[in-house]
Parts: sequence; C-alpha cells; structure tokens
Amino acid sequence: MPPRADAVRRGRCSPMSPRRLARCRRRWCVPNCARSWIGEAAVLSALVLTLALGAPGPELGLRPLPLPPPPMIAFPAPEAPLIAARSWMVYSVDHEAELGSKDPDLLMPPASITKLMTAVLAEKALDLSATITISATADATPIGFTGQPDVRQGEVWLARDLLANVMVQSGNDASTAVAEAVSGTVEQFVELMNVTASELGMTNTTFRNPHGLDDAEHLSTARDLIKMGRYALDFPITLKLARTKHVTFDINGRILEVDSTDRDLGVFPGLLGLKTGDTANAGQVLLSYTVTQHDRLLAVVLGTPNRRATTRALLAWAMGALGPRDHFFGMAAGTDLALSFPDWYQARLEAAANNLAPGNPVSPARTPLTDDLHQSFRELLPLLLGGES
Repeated sequence: MPPRADAVRRGRCSPMSPRRLARCRRRWCVPNCARSWIGEAAVLSALVLTLALGAPGPELGLRPLPLPPPPMIAFPAPEAPLIAARSWMVYSVDHEAELGSKDPDLLMPPASITKLMTAVLAEKALDLSATITISATADATPIGFTGQPDVRQGEVWLARDLLANVMVQSGNDASTAVAEAVSGTVEQFVELMNVTASELGMTNTTFRNPHGLDDAEHLSTARDLIKMGRYALDFPITLKLARTKHVTFDINGRILEVDSTDRDLGVFPGLLGLKTGDTANAGQVLLSYTVTQHDRLLAVVLGTPNRRATTRALLAWAMGALGPRDHFFGMAAGTDLALSFPDWYQARLEAAANNLAPGNPVSPARTPLTDDLHQSFRELLPLLLGGES
C-alpha cells in the first residue's frame, strides 16, 4: 500500500480540503480521525478536571487551579427574606444546624412561648389523669385577652385538661395552676424552670413566672428558645396539644370552648404548631415547628408586628434552603473555598456539611465519590501527566 494511502487509512490526516475529505470518506479516514479526536478530547478533559480538583494525595504532584466561587444562581434558595422582627432564627432539626438568623442572642421578652417550658415540665412530672383544684392564686392570675375562658377558684380540673388549656388557648391562670401542681408554689416551679433551662444550655434565659406575662427580668433569646423547642419535641403529649386546633372542656357542667391561638394550624403546609405569644413589651412572638419531606424545622420570631406573615416567609424560604446543591457545596465547609461564599450563606454551608453522620471518618473536603473520580481520571492519563495508563 502506498505511504499516503496507509497514512490516510490509519487516520493521520492533515487539515482537510473538500477534495481530501472526499478521499478520506472513500478510504475510511473520517471514522478513524473522529476516534482519534474523541480520545484526545477525553485525555484533555481528564487533565483539566484533575488539575481543577487536585489530587487526593501528594503523589500526583499537581497544583489545583484557582477556581472562582460558584455562581449564586446555582443555589436553590436565595438569602433569607427581610422580615419585620427584632430577632429570629431558623433551625434544621435533622441537620442539627442553624439555617439563618438575625440577632439570635438579643435579650427579648419571650411572652407566652414561656408556656412551652411549663407544659413539658408538667408532662414530665404529673400524672395527667390526676385532678387539680384551682387555687386563689391561679384564679387571680390575669387572663390573656378579653373574653378568654378562665379557670375559677375551687374548680376541679383533670391535669391533662389544664395542660390543654395552657397549650391550646394559652391560659395564664391555667399555667399558674399547673405550676402549683408540679412544685407546690409558683416560686419553686420558676426555680425548676431555670434549672432546666440551664441544663438545656439556655445560657441567656431567665424565667420569672410560668406564663410569660411581662416582667423586666423575664427574658430569653431566639437561640435559647430554639433549644427549648428542640427539647419539647421529645414530649409527645405537649407536641400533640401544640397542633390541636379546638378543645371542649366540661368542668362540672360548665362548658368551655377554646380555639388555638395559632391561626396557621391546618393552613400552612406541614405546620405542627408549638407556641404563640403577645404582650405589650414583647410584641408578637411565635415558635413554630414544621415537618417537610426532607427536614424538620424550628423557627422563632421575636418582636414582630405580624408573627404569622414573618413566620410564613421564613418557613417558605427555609423549606428550600438545603437542597442537593447545598449538600454538594457543603464539602467546602472548613476549607479556604468557604471564604468565597457570602456571609449569609455560611450557616447553610455548615448545615449542609453537618449531614455527614457523626463519627464518619470522611472529612467534608474528601469523600468516597471524589476519591473514585480521582482514580478514574488517573487511569485515563499517561504516566507523564501523573496518571497510571
């Protein structure tokens, strides 16, 4: 075979003119050339990717290319919305991580969110089938709003009904009655509340009463209230009452109809309640618990003129705050690449990184998948370029 024909047959062609292209088509050059170009492209692609990713160990000897930060359009959710609240925080229960916050350590009156602590301590300590007689102290406790059904001195209530009164209609007088049933006096119960808060790591919280009525020293923070909310998730009766919309009480023939103070129950998708609040000093407050297909969320807003609107906005944002791309970028947590992300994204980055199981020896910067990719690229590269082929 002539040398030229042999070169064409083997696919080693110079740039093709129309005449040469026609000749190559007749002599099977195009398929061979295409295979040659595809192979070269694969090697070049592997080289670029290997340089970009860097080697998993020093043996490759290649220096990673400086990469620009990923475009923000790749993120499935934007920065948290601007809401009218003095302090707020959103927390992923399943990832055990903060997703976003504003002044989470600002001391604020917690108002009736306080009653969540009262409820869990009552569930923990009381026989809920036992009876409780309403004292003069409980009867004298101010009600929360005009027309709110009250408890009366001398009435006998079941403990579980008083607990429902506390959680569903946010009864201040019922909270006092529960406190006395648990500890004997309100003062002793408040001491128990503060001891429990300390055990939960609520380092900036001071309770002064079991109901949350304004007191200059009755203060907490969004971060601490999230800790209390997380603790409450372990108490099934309290959690069930938190999502109860309506209760009817029959107290020796006196029928009381009460509705939940959380108007978004059964309205906002996945919302399972927890505790509302509203006082002159606190403004409106709300601690919410929401379950989605891929996460459980706690959100608290303090000092807001509209707790429903602000909480809805935060939960709607948080439901998309940890998508697949976030978990991919979570590998950057704790590395220099994390500094390339905006400040507001850092909490989400840490939350995504926390998805690794505790005790997993794989660090966020190196996973089995990246090791497999490195090995695949090395097998494609020749020894001259640090590969194994």
